[in-house]
Parts: sequence; C-alpha cells; structure tokens
Amino acid sequence: MIRAASALVIGLVLVGCTPSVDSFSIHRFWTDVGNHWEFPPLDRTVRNPAIASRLYEEIRALRPPTGTRFCAIDFGVRHELSFFSGSTRVLHGIMEMGCGTIDLGAGDVRTLDDRIESELLGALGLYTRGHDLWPTPVPRP
Repeated sequence: MIRAASALVIGLVLVGCTPSVDSFSIHRFWTDVGNHWEFPPLDRTVRNPAIASRLYEEIRALRPPTGTRFCAIDFGVRHELSFFSGSTRVLHGIMEMGCGTIDLGAGDVRTLDDRIESELLGALGLYTRGHDLWPTPVPRP
C-alpha cells in the first residue's frame, strides 16, 4: 500500500514538472559556409499552445536511431527548433536535413518521422511539396 501511494505521489510530481509549452520557433541555417545553393530563409515563431505542446510531446517521444543509417546528400542545411514556456526555452534541437534526425544535445539524438514533418509543416502553414521544410536546392547562376 505504501509503495503504491509513493509511486502515485512520484508520478504526480513528475507530471507537475512537465513544462507548459505555449510556443516554438524554427530557424534555418547552413553549416557549409561555401554553400553553392540557395535556400529560402525560414525564421518563424508559432504561438499556438495546442500545436506547440503536441509537437513538443511528439518530439520527446521519438526514438534514437538504430542500426546503420543512410544519410542522403547533405547540403549543410539545418533547422534550429526551440520550444518555450512563456519566455523560458524548455527544449532546443537541431534537425539535420540529410539524416532525418534531431539532436537534442548531450548526445540525445532522435530519428524524425513523417508525422513530425507533417505536423511541423502544418503548424508553419507550408505545403509538403514545392515550398518544403526541406527545399530543393536551386543552383546559383
């Protein structure tokens, strides 16, 4: 009985510690300074608590990569994704275009899936073909 009550109290404390995420921001940047491609800029903040908290929970639920991963051609494009509770950043990650992963720091890398990309595109108001989150590079003249 005491163990069950203790487990319940610990569970309630942990649930109470989960931040109330109310917004997220995304920023596209390049790691390859000699990039020969042009990508449209992307700097957005979404201030919709329902969307932000759902995306936050889905990212937290992603699994680490397993086995050997094939990474497509990488043009050095990265997306910085930050989740906020008020003005406090509660989660920060770097999404890698070629490998389909998000690095949450301290060695915590997770594998992205189509659901996350679809949720993110919908939250940003982007269509999944054409003006994508992962745009097709256009060579510079």
